[in-house]
Amino acid sequence: MLLAIDIGGTKLAAALVDHGVIVARRQVPMAVDAAQFAAAIDALVDGWPAPERISVATTGYVDGGKVYPVNRHIISFWNGFPLEQLLRARFHCPVTLFNDAQAAAWGEYCARRDMGEAAYPANLLFLTLSTGVGGGLVLDHRLRAGPHGLAGHVGHAPARLAPADGLVACGCGRLGCLEMLASGTALARQASAVFGRPLDSAALFALAASEPRAAAILDLAALGVAEAIAGLHMSVDLDAVVIGGSVGLAPGMLPRIAKALAGLPLPCPPPLSAALLGADAGLLGAAACPV
Repeated sequence: MLLAIDIGGTKLAAALVDHGVIVARRQVPMAVDAAQFAAAIDALVDGWPAPERISVATTGYVDGGKVYPVNRHIISFWNGFPLEQLLRARFHCPVTLFNDAQAAAWGEYCARRDMGEAAYPANLLFLTLSTGVGGGLVLDHRLRAGPHGLAGHVGHAPARLAPADGLVACGCGRLGCLEMLASGTALARQASAVFGRPLDSAALFALAASEPRAAAILDLAALGVAEAIAGLHMSVDLDAVVIGGSVGLAPGMLPRIAKALAGLPLPCPPPLSAALLGADAGLLGAAACPV
């Protein structure tokens, strides 16, 4: 039995996976420090059989069995955290680490391949819009991670657009990152500034149906995502773009991105679709990733 773990900025999920099927799944809020993280892992697997191996999809980038943040504001203890060592010591089995969006990209690629379509995409971009903005690339039917695990980190490429509350420094240390415009955290920050009261991204989506200022924030985020897609398409020539994450899958977000992309002067634009695996793309992708 394989244990898949998905580590995000706000949640920690685990699943037992048997031949590509989730047979048990649990989720808790992400821990605030290393000690709580170890305790949360213990709680997630309590009563489950010992795994034969572990595949992890984690926010940040993976280098040498350790995890590093790109945006250091998301998980405070993630800078060089020895995740592989911790899990090997706890479970005494092989452990493989992947970036969460890279794992999800592979999961979405495999889902389309396994549907039996003759023309499933060889070159796929997965974009997750959630607490942060992440990305993963499958190129020529192979998952691209890169020598330092950085491939596909489109959330920290320049967005070329200023957020509704002005240019904001990203937790990665740079200015103008897409994550500061289109993540759930960024949407909440902009909405709170524009409306003068605390609002989260869910409240912003609800307001957008009747409030033009709310709709404008979402349209701006969608344009930023479309610009990022266009830039990557012109770099690697994509067959497909898949949108996931709680913000990406929120009602109305995919049509906004599609409309923005259609308005760009882009040759042969790639088709957009929602994640087939939903919130489990990272878990199932990690389970399916080549070891």
